[in-house]
Formats: sequence, structure tokens, C-alpha cells
Amino acid sequence: MSGQTSLRRPGKWTRSARVRAGLALGAVVGIGTVATLAAWSDTVTATGTFSTGTLDLKLNDQDTTTALTSLAMTAAKPGDATYALLTVRNAGTVGFGYTWTTASTNTGTGTPALNTVLTLGVASIGTAAYPDTGTVPTCNATTYAAGTSVQGDAALSTNPAPATARPLGTARLEYLCVKAALPTSAPSGVQGQTSTATLTVTATNS
Repeated sequence: MSGQTSLRRPGKWTRSARVRAGLALGAVVGIGTVATLAAWSDTVTATGTFSTGTLDLKLNDQDTTTALTSLAMTAAKPGDATYALLTVRNAGTVGFGYTWTTASTNTGTGTPALNTVLTLGVASIGTAAYPDTGTVPTCNATTYAAGTSVQGDAALSTNPAPATARPLGTARLEYLCVKAALPTSAPSGVQGQTSTATLTVTATNS
């Protein structure tokens, strides 16, 4: 009998054996779960495009030197004056402020030099969108006097220039009336001389 009691029934586990088996099975299941997990993801790309503007100043619709043929005097005498329209246009894509410097040359042997006596003045006689569908103003003694003074009459030799830059937005233009005059006080020494004035206009982005 004692020998039979020591025998275990086939297919039966002791409590400790079942526990060990259960722990082993749990470990296998845990490893399997980690191996089958997958992370979802989503990607979106943002892009930006950058371009630069252009600064384009035109005088009388010209990009280079423009001649104010009407701003001329021949055989001038004291009290004579001449006028010319100068159109300043912003043809670019950025606003700017513009100003200018004046240079002059003088020929002749008289004293004083003509460019120290001859005066130059500039008045604004209107602004408009481009293209201007209205009536282009006329530059003459009347419109010059009625306009907004940009540069008062000053001798060519003093390099007259506007006190501050003139702002001009895109697709805009400004009409300037330029006046050259020989004052009534001009001395006789300026006879027989010739002066040439050059306005160099410079625009700076704003």
C-alpha cells in the first residue's frame, strides 16, 4: 500500500506545478503583446514662398536722362522766366520717398557767374494714380504760383533741393512744375553767359 500511495495519477498537476505553469504562460503572452503593438503617425508639411519687390523711378516716363526742352531761355533779360512740367512716377511695387540734387555748369567770362544769379524753383501741382485718366495739369506761371512749394526759388549754384523726401506710393505719380528765372535784379555782368542745370532725382524705398 505504501508503494501505491506514493504514485501520482497520470495527467494531474500538483498546486505548485499549476502555479509554475501559469506563470510561464503569462510571460509568453506578455512578450507576444509587446511584439504586436504598432504606433500610428501622420505628417503634414507647410511651405512658404518669398519674393522681393522692385523700386522703379521714372521721370517723364523715362528710366534714364530726360531733357526738359521747354526749360530753356535764349537771349534772356532780367525778369524773364520759363517753366517745364516734370512727372515723377512710381513704376515699382514698393513705395518710396524721392528727393534730388541740383548741379550746374557755367560758361562765359562775366562777373558774377550766371549760375549764381539764375534761380530754380519747384512746385507740386498735383498727384494722381497711374495711368492718369484725368487732365494732365499745365505748368506755367499761374499753376506754379498756385501749387505747393517744394523748393523755393534759389540760385543754381547753391544746389537747391527739397527740405524732405517726397513720398510716392505704388502706381502713383506727382506733377512738378519747374521754374527757371533771371531775377529783375540781375546785374549787367551776367550778359553773354550760359548756364546748364541738372536735377538728379533719387528714390529710396519706404
